[in-house]
Amino acid sequence: MTQSFHRPVWDRGDAIDAQMLAFTVGDDPLWDRRLVEHDITGSLAHVRGLARVGLVTGEDCRAICDGLERLLASFRRGEWTVEAGDEDVHSAVERRLTELVGEPGKRLHTGRSRNEQVTVDVRLWLRAANAQARELVVALSESLARAAERHRDLPLPGYTHLRRAMPSTGGDWFGAHARAFQLDVDEFDHALRLARECPLGSGAGYGVPLPLDREFVARELGFDRPVEPVTHVQHSRGRAELAHVTALEAVALDIGKLTSDLWLYSTSEFGFVKLPTAFTTGSSLMPHKRNPDAIELARAHARTISSERAALLELVRDLPSGYHRDFQLLKPPLFRAHDSAVAMLALLPRLVDALEFDVEALQAACADPKLAATQRALEKVKAGVPFRDAYREEAQR
Repeated sequence: MTQSFHRPVWDRGDAIDAQMLAFTVGDDPLWDRRLVEHDITGSLAHVRGLARVGLVTGEDCRAICDGLERLLASFRRGEWTVEAGDEDVHSAVERRLTELVGEPGKRLHTGRSRNEQVTVDVRLWLRAANAQARELVVALSESLARAAERHRDLPLPGYTHLRRAMPSTGGDWFGAHARAFQLDVDEFDHALRLARECPLGSGAGYGVPLPLDREFVARELGFDRPVEPVTHVQHSRGRAELAHVTALEAVALDIGKLTSDLWLYSTSEFGFVKLPTAFTTGSSLMPHKRNPDAIELARAHARTISSERAALLELVRDLPSGYHRDFQLLKPPLFRAHDSAVAMLALLPRLVDALEFDVEALQAACADPKLAATQRALEKVKAGVPFRDAYREEAQR
């Protein structure tokens, strides 16, 4: 059955092919629901900017702002959302605003294109998403640092090629993971830089022949400055999104390493660490089984973030300058990657805090005399034996 849509904002009276419209809209209304608050925030700044330069009257500005504030409050109460019949969040907000305040609502889109509007919405979302992800990464790093302190003297074999190599400690193992996530925080600094300039006033990519106060609107929205030149807005589409997912990918790589370690160390064959029962699941057939589903799914989700980044990259690769409808598909991989990362990062500190180690198993593993081979060779070196001779002596033990 063909989806029924509200009248598009670009409708000029020509016949619209319903199947074509459904295809081009796709599932955009669903993804756009998380942009509603940002779209209204951008619209409030835009209409105040219009009033500042006399493009709407003070009376109309007050009516529009009052209507937008009422829409925002009712959205937060769950009274409405972007519907399947809306083309996008911008159309949904403008339609509802006009229904609410009448004629002034038709002035909201003065001097503005949806091409710049969605870019503003996404950059506002990216700023909030960046802060959220950063906070969660810091929390995970801190939980690992606390674990490093608690287990600083816990014996733990060090591995190369997944074979026992040299003695190490739980403090060093946890510390390495903590440091990795500390460094990941820097990735979000770079990503945020690409979302600090305001696209409003760029129109469809080539500016708007109106005396817009772009500096004022940028300040209203908390941006550092307007994007200059205006042609850079569409030229750079996807880059801020890609930078955010690149930061998430860095975190995901470290999550993958942490969960893989825990997966191995919690097996019966290693027996180094016990996963909390609350973080495992049971088997539908085998009564004795407790399965490490949480860490296995975290490891899998970490991999999918890399695939989401690849999808973003392919969407913008080799596109000519200017706007292209391809950009509509930037949102799904961006939002999916962020949601996956947030879910993992919220869970992992609780898991880390609840880990229990089998000290006897670790002591037995670290009693393996081969772990001390390098140290014994170096003791001979200190006694005057050439390193290569000492090395070979230990290799033949």
